[in-house]
Order: sequence, then C-alpha cells, then structure tokens
Amino acid sequence: MDKWIEIARAGTFEDNAGRPRTFTAGDLDAIARSYDPAKRDAPLTFGHPSSDRAPAIGWVDKLKSEGGRLYASFSRVPEQVRDLVARGHYRHVSMSLMPDLVTLRHVALLGAEQPAIDGLKAVEFADGGNAITVDFTATTQGEVSMTVEELQRQIGQLTAQLETLKNENADLRKKLEAATGEKASAESARTEAEKKTEQVSADFAAYRGKIESERREARVSELVKAGKVKPAEKAGILEFAAKLAGQTGSVDFTAPDGRTESLSLEERYFRDLEARPADERGADFSAPPAHGGHSGGESINPAELTAKL
Repeated sequence: MDKWIEIARAGTFEDNAGRPRTFTAGDLDAIARSYDPAKRDAPLTFGHPSSDRAPAIGWVDKLKSEGGRLYASFSRVPEQVRDLVARGHYRHVSMSLMPDLVTLRHVALLGAEQPAIDGLKAVEFADGGNAITVDFTATTQGEVSMTVEELQRQIGQLTAQLETLKNENADLRKKLEAATGEKASAESARTEAEKKTEQVSADFAAYRGKIESERREARVSELVKAGKVKPAEKAGILEFAAKLAGQTGSVDFTAPDGRTESLSLEERYFRDLEARPADERGADFSAPPAHGGHSGGESINPAELTAKL
C-alpha cells in the first residue's frame, strides 16, 4: 500500500518572486494527472537548488489529488536523510513547478525555511520501505533536540558511510584506468557518486555547525543565568570557544573527585567557566571578559592556550 505526503493545497500563496499564485482543486488534479515519471521524474532535494545539477535525495514515484490537496509518494531515500527528518531537522516540504504551472519540477525538504504554501503537515520517514508518512508533531522552534552522545553517534555513522562511498569511487576509478589504458583527467574521474558524496558532506557539515553553535550559545546563556559569566562577556566567550572548537589536541582536567580526564580545548574552557563562583554582587559589567579559571584549582589563560595551538 502506497504512503503519501502532502506537498500542496488549494488556495492563494506568494511564489519565490513574491507574486500571488492561486491553486484550485482542479489545478492540483491537473498536476497529478500530468505527472509521468517515465518521461520526467521529479527529485526530492535539500531545499530549492539553484540548478538541476544538485544531487537528488529521493524520487517522486506518484502524485494524487484528493480533497483540494496534492500528495506525493517517494522512493530511494537514503538512510541518513531519513534520520535527519526523523529527528525533526527537516519538517516541511515545498514543491517547485515548471513555467507551465502543471509540470512538477522537484519537491524540496525545508529546515528552518518556511514553505510558500503553509498549512501542510509535518513529515517523518518511517521504517518499512522508502515511503514517507505523515506526522502531526513538531519540535519547538530553536530547540536543540539531540544530546552530545546522539550527535557524536550520528557523526560517526555518516562518516562511516562517506568513507564507504570514497572506497567505492576509488575502485571505480581503477577500473576506468585499466579499461582505457591511461589515467582519466581529474574532472572526468569525478564520478556522480563522488559529487553526491561531496554534497552530502557539505550539507552535514553545515548542519553540524548549526547544532554546535546552538549548543554553545545555550551553554553560555546558562552561565550568564547562574551569575558565573557577565552579559558583557558573552560575545567574547562565544567567539573564543568557537576558535577552540576548531583546534585539535586535548588537555588534562582534574575533577573535584580527583579523577583526571582528557578533554578538548573547548570543553576544558567551559569546565573552567562553570567552576567559577557565582557573582551575586552585581559587579561592573563593562569589565573586559576574563576567560579565567575555576576557584581553588588550575586556571586557563586564553592567550597561553592560543599560543600553544
């Protein structure tokens, strides 16, 4: 039995150029009737791509129109895309039409961006095939729904998948060179699989950077609420923590119970800030940020850390 996701509904909406577009139930029927994947199959994409060379993350199998709403069923959706949708990072869809306003061009998964056609149901990739089912839940805007462990596990899974694709591409390149008797040029050796790998890597890097930035912002906000960081220090601390996150290496940290841990530079910095005593006296908020240490223990000097990087 086919599973369907809502991609449009009857009504008047603004398109990407700000022009009002009206879709009637009859218009949606015409779009559904005209869709023939054997002649032109429409891809599922991350956002609305600027060109047709962007990689597909799935394909539209069928369209149907019922009750003034247009539905699509999908196939060949990668597991990592399912996981991102299941976690609520892509909760909306948006359709793109050809200039005739009848031929489906593609269907886009949207994250924070809102679709031009509002009122559509949120989506979730479910187990049991490559189809998409409908989910009525939605996460709170700006909520960071993953723990550090979940994020690290997801990064590990995608890293392993990308490494597998790279190995497959290396094998294909060797076979190509053996068949032709000469090395292919760098451009011709870039297979479609490599391009898709690069696109998935870029999409995930941007996604991971957003999650880490939100988590860093939330952590510093908690320090401000606890009176351990002054509001005037917040911007400087965020900037310095982001620079530390981009550095390799680790430092030892001795916990209050005497155990020693090996931490990243950024985590050590935050542990040091969290060990500060709360300032309940309303100190001078114009003072420069003191990226200092915790009371009664070893402190961290940002300048010294930076010199060691």
